[in-house]
Amino acid sequence: MKILQIIYESRDNPFGTGGAGLRAYEIYARLKDRHDITLLCMRYPGAADGEIEGLRHVFVGAESRSLTKSVLSYTVKAAQYVRRHGGSYDVIVENFLPSTPIFSRLLTRTPVILQVQGVMERHSLKKFSPVYAVPMFLVEGTYPFLYEHFIFVSAVTRDKVMTGRRRKTGLCEVIPNGINRDLLDAIPEEQGYILFFSRIDIYTKGLDLLMSAFSRIADDFPGLRVILAGYEFDRFSTLRDMLRPDLQGRVEYAGFVTGTQKRELLSGASVVVLPSRHESSPISILEAAALARPVIVSDIPELAFVEQRQMGISFRSGSSEDLSQKIAHLLHNSGLRQDLGLQGREYARQFLWDTIAPCFENALQLVADEKRP
Repeated sequence: MKILQIIYESRDNPFGTGGAGLRAYEIYARLKDRHDITLLCMRYPGAADGEIEGLRHVFVGAESRSLTKSVLSYTVKAAQYVRRHGGSYDVIVENFLPSTPIFSRLLTRTPVILQVQGVMERHSLKKFSPVYAVPMFLVEGTYPFLYEHFIFVSAVTRDKVMTGRRRKTGLCEVIPNGINRDLLDAIPEEQGYILFFSRIDIYTKGLDLLMSAFSRIADDFPGLRVILAGYEFDRFSTLRDMLRPDLQGRVEYAGFVTGTQKRELLSGASVVVLPSRHESSPISILEAAALARPVIVSDIPELAFVEQRQMGISFRSGSSEDLSQKIAHLLHNSGLRQDLGLQGREYARQFLWDTIAPCFENALQLVADEKRP
């Protein structure tokens, strides 16, 4: 197959690479020897078309250090690329973001799959100014109705998007995120810190709740630290300033980590916390589980599997007090941490990129066959 993947994220993008980008690289790394794959990504200063990790990259948009300008330019230029070159591909996968509505389904006769990571719903109205929030909210609620083929990363997101849909649907698959096998073989070595491993996004990821929860229990656990790792959407210094001065030195920022550094960071955590107000299907939770680390998550539907699979515990979303109580409970109970970690590792075994990639490939092949006479 000749595949076009529309995704603004790419390696070395100064605006960060999140779960969608990681998913694309992991899956296509396993398919690149059998298919001709192009990633259509957002241009950034210094970006150059060509191969990265064996995958062809085409960068479109403005070379700007402004995220807003870059996103708007990418949306327009990506649509133009699809209109001009879409017909040369067998199948197109558009990664859906309400901030970048490409409308690729309307620009080419090549079959298009809309891949949906997650939905913000009314959280966009709370997070962004009305100038951005209202259009994004409207796009998110209507855009999927233009499409016939879907890949969802979680069943929760699928049900939210597809409920009430009357238009005929072709492909509608849930293909989850995954992990690399080496995490299952690593031996965890707990080093006495709370780990947050995701985008540094205060509202979405609930990091204000984590800072408040840490402030509540810090005096009871004098040696306890908090380590945050991930791309800085919001400044780490903003989070640190939420703490009283004597606690600021106990919160560290590890940066955007990958490979061995990521594995070591996860391995040393006493507990991994993801206090998100809304989510899609976070890879970091699967990776923590693969390393037998217990997790604490907010009680939103997308993260309900954590308690259902007995791999962690949940707290009342939006409540820093409840979060602090749950963290303290786990820190006081090493036996429970171990039990949750072992349950998590067993759960994570079923989500290997090596088995997920062929499922993704088969879904694309089914849709690509529509183009053939």
